[in-house]
Amino acid sequence: MSPNEMRLADATPGATVRFRGFDATLDTLLQDQFLAYGIAVGQALSVLQQRPLTIIQCDHTELAVESVVARAMVVAPA
Repeated sequence: MSPNEMRLADATPGATVRFRGFDATLDTLLQDQFLAYGIAVGQALSVLQQRPLTIIQCDHTELAVESVVARAMVVAPA
């Protein structure tokens, strides 16, 4: 990760971040499922909440993301 990148799990609710990719710990099947929802490199994500699950908005779709997945998602400030 570069210095301006962080994990989705560390993003503040209310923030908009750009998706940079997944780390190697996330199963490729799960990665493909997120791609099917439109979460691709460069996509803007709005962080709606962090607890008990991470809730993000991608375009007009809200997704609940488990903490293990949110820790595997690399993002950068938008």
